[in-house]
Amino acid sequence: MFESLKQGYLPRMYFPTRSIDPDKCTRCGRCFHACPTYGYRWEKGSVPEPVGYGGFEQACLNCGNCTAVCPSGAITMTGSFVIPSGRYKTMLEEKVEEPHPLGYGKGPYEEIEDELTDVERVIYRRRSVRLFKDKPVPRALLARILEAGRFAPSAGNCQPYRFIVLTDQRLIHEFERKAMIALRLLKNFYLTKSGKRSRIKAALFGFMSWFMVNKLDPRPITAMEKADKTNGRIYYNAPAVILVLKNRHGISNPDLDTGICTQNMVLTAHSLGLGTCYISLPMEPLSMPLMAGFRKKLGITSPFEAVTSIAIGYPKGKIDRPVKRDTPITDWF
Repeated sequence: MFESLKQGYLPRMYFPTRSIDPDKCTRCGRCFHACPTYGYRWEKGSVPEPVGYGGFEQACLNCGNCTAVCPSGAITMTGSFVIPSGRYKTMLEEKVEEPHPLGYGKGPYEEIEDELTDVERVIYRRRSVRLFKDKPVPRALLARILEAGRFAPSAGNCQPYRFIVLTDQRLIHEFERKAMIALRLLKNFYLTKSGKRSRIKAALFGFMSWFMVNKLDPRPITAMEKADKTNGRIYYNAPAVILVLKNRHGISNPDLDTGICTQNMVLTAHSLGLGTCYISLPMEPLSMPLMAGFRKKLGITSPFEAVTSIAIGYPKGKIDRPVKRDTPITDWF
């Protein structure tokens, strides 16, 4: 138990190796802008450099988005993201591989993709999009996305969700600005300028992680840093945002039902040529007293509360493509 508490703050982390071929690199900076963790240092005309900060040796979640957005295939990633022990121990097989929907030994994904269904292709190609065109999403397409959510399965068919669609950029920026007040405070307190673990912070976060294990994982801290370094643009200048709320009085597990519903909408959006990104960072601040006025403005009242949100827009350049993923443990009986 003591070791678990000790690893509740800046636990030991091992990161994948990111390599950039300078001969292939176009110096476009797409990897810098698309990385969710501010994990690259880049200046216009230069080759990006993988970096860490604030106690993170590297700022990388092994999501592979940098490899997906690279137009020249200059970036390679090897290895897994691993937290070996403690509260946030990763429990995966550490087998980072491309999709094998037809089984191993059937050839690279590109060679077997034509044998897959349309749904499978969307699933394996879907990437979180953080590069959006300055182009509004037609209301008719947003309505199609919402309709896909309406037909998701839910416990007892109770449909314990509600949607709020934001297309007013002033309102989206107000949301970001207010949420960043709380996120910035947490992020600045968590990160360490020296790169060394503070005993006081280790004790405090270790204790807090006992009660708030899902809220104090180190990985979202890097996403907060990314938002703060990009003028608080949590939604990456997406032209539309769908807030997904749950009814706390829903049957059984309304969080699960809300997740199923949201994935229906995300896959539909990508099948329509749009891009999406799940954004949950501002949900906790939205529930706080400091945003009571904003909740009122959006008409969010009990028993509804925000679970997640989706940034939606037209992707800037090619982003959806298969990447490698680590492998969950599976037991067969």
